[in-house]
Amino acid sequence: MSTHQLQAEGGIAHSTNDAKDSATKLTLAEIKPTRWPQLDALSVLFFLIGLRLLNALTIQTFFQPDEYFQALEPAWRWAFGSEAGAWITWEWKHSLRSAIHPAIFGMCYDFADSIAALLDLGHHTRAELLLVAPKTLQAIFAALGDFYTWTLAGYIYGAQSTATLSTLLLTIASPWQWFCSTRTFSNSLETTLTICALYNWPWHWAQPLHRNGVAATDLDDHGVRVRERPNTKSKATDEVTRLRRSLLYAAVAVILRPTNILIWMILTWSTFVSSWSGPVAEYRMFGRETVLCGSVILLFSTFVDRIFYEAWVCPPLNFLRVNVFQSLASFYGNNDWHYYISQGYPLLLTTALPFALIGLCRVWSTKHEEAKPVASNALRLLSKICIIVPAAFSLISHKEVRFIYPLLPALHIIAASPLAAFLQPFLGQSSASPPFGKRVLLFFLLSLNVGISYYTSQVHNSGLIPLTSYLRSEFESTYLTSAKPMNMTIGTLMPCHSTPWRSHLLYQPTSTLPGIRGWALTCEPPLDLNTTEKEAYLDEADLFYANPALWVKKNMSRHIPTSQNEPAPGVYAPHHQSGKIETIPRDMLAREREEQYWAIGEGRKPWPDYLIFFAQLEEMMQAILRGSGYAECQRLFNSHWHDDWRRQGDVVVWCLDVNKQQLQQERKAHKDGRKAEIKKDEPGTAGEAGAGGQNILGAAKAKANEGDKEKGKEPFRRVVEKPYWKHREPEED
Repeated sequence: MSTHQLQAEGGIAHSTNDAKDSATKLTLAEIKPTRWPQLDALSVLFFLIGLRLLNALTIQTFFQPDEYFQALEPAWRWAFGSEAGAWITWEWKHSLRSAIHPAIFGMCYDFADSIAALLDLGHHTRAELLLVAPKTLQAIFAALGDFYTWTLAGYIYGAQSTATLSTLLLTIASPWQWFCSTRTFSNSLETTLTICALYNWPWHWAQPLHRNGVAATDLDDHGVRVRERPNTKSKATDEVTRLRRSLLYAAVAVILRPTNILIWMILTWSTFVSSWSGPVAEYRMFGRETVLCGSVILLFSTFVDRIFYEAWVCPPLNFLRVNVFQSLASFYGNNDWHYYISQGYPLLLTTALPFALIGLCRVWSTKHEEAKPVASNALRLLSKICIIVPAAFSLISHKEVRFIYPLLPALHIIAASPLAAFLQPFLGQSSASPPFGKRVLLFFLLSLNVGISYYTSQVHNSGLIPLTSYLRSEFESTYLTSAKPMNMTIGTLMPCHSTPWRSHLLYQPTSTLPGIRGWALTCEPPLDLNTTEKEAYLDEADLFYANPALWVKKNMSRHIPTSQNEPAPGVYAPHHQSGKIETIPRDMLAREREEQYWAIGEGRKPWPDYLIFFAQLEEMMQAILRGSGYAECQRLFNSHWHDDWRRQGDVVVWCLDVNKQQLQQERKAHKDGRKAEIKKDEPGTAGEAGAGGQNILGAAKAKANEGDKEKGKEPFRRVVEKPYWKHREPEED
């Protein structure tokens, strides 16, 4: 499509001397032109792509697991196979989701991996390329969503109106867009597909066929009304092409998120059933193209699902059956009926909320003459969608703001008219200086948007993405480059899906190269259980947090926590004058069981090289693993506050490597402004503290009673708290 064609589609409000044409080229009278030159569509598109690339590549925070486990993890499996270490959640095992979304990113992984192989890139560079590739693709999707929001506003308000420019500004300055649009949620792609379909929707077919005795629009060779008067015969089929685009985009959005069908049910009813009075040809064309486009996408989706699931399945029906009719999604949380009003819209719109509310009221309160113009009719239909969809979703107990994300472009368009009135002194043709009060208010609103965008994308929940970078760095510097390359193991004692997995860890062990192995707590839902059983059901993460010590005793390996080469130093491996370390003989059976766990994921979890949890759990873990070789190796700031008590505090990483433990102590000492006096274990020091600095029960009392023997008192008998894997008698001084 050329630049001129894009500009032509960007708006329909052009002045004309023909009275009949003036009835067809309709705009909202209150929207005034801007003094800014008309924006070139191609330039706007490239600017938006650059902006979203910056957005995608700089975001450092974790939002929700679906960003990874409903997109990138199955995409990794699509690209590299079922043995590539991707974490496949229960939805994919039960065929609840269409494979189209992960297939898109799977092909992106394939392309990036092919480039890496072609250029013979090293391990680190290849890993970085695989990390960046899906972010880049999603940035393009997000930019297209922004672009078509602007072009639809141009169609409704006019290409040169302040409302159209205001829509673009709303999209660019939206904190929610900055926070969410470049994340690989299916909702993000659904939003882009929805606005693309809305732009191509035949809005002019919803208005009466005649206006004041004159045909409202021209008819093309197919007998359907055209959006714009065609200048050449070649444009006569444009209505069919545009309708097909709309229906194809809408069909893919429905396949990705079946609840999206509600938007198109509302539009179809309002355009073709409720008050339709257009040519019969339009009705026939819409019915024919709906069946044709829907069948094509459904057939395509069926084959993609067949490739991914290796069976013939119907994910949309499974999705509705499990999440809607069985309300299994409520297992992950219920919300109040007013959630979308009290939290959903405020989170989506932030500072644009007042303008959106004014816009909604204005659309429904403005008096129109009997034959409504296209612009007013389009705004009314968009407003109807923005009211009915959240109301319908409120009937479902499990609610998330992401579910109404596809409405945000429409809300920005509705909010643009009131915002344009506010910005008229800044953007209008008048040369007068804007009032001081408006300038202060505008500065405050923009500052608030920038502050929210920065805090949510760089500060809040900012420890989990850097965690994966730290783990990759540790693997590359210690395990991959060692004289004898070894697998690195990690374990996360966190609420389920708290960190990205293979899409960010990247390195999967193969027959020729080492990699990163890991385990984490799960939260499988109560499938195929009755109501009573569901109420009593606890997933693995719930069981752990109910009693961490008991869970560790029942589910962790009874083999001593060890490093790759030798048992980690601790109270069970004290130093002696000879300098040699006496260790408990390795239990070959336990080793075999650990390997069995890594192979099939069954049995007791092995102790990893790196143990990760939130600081909220730190005191508990110190008590549970007292006397082990674990100690802190890294600490990452995560959040100042959190609504989930289990996720409060920093991200804490314990490891078994003594050198890394000492390095961390030196870093902490330097950070605290104190001189680091870290000594390696010497004979007799193991009784007071482990190598990593974990305190041993009774050590402080032992020091306090050093003079007991000299005073003729009974010698102090220090008792070491027994790890569950080791039985030890009281120790004499």
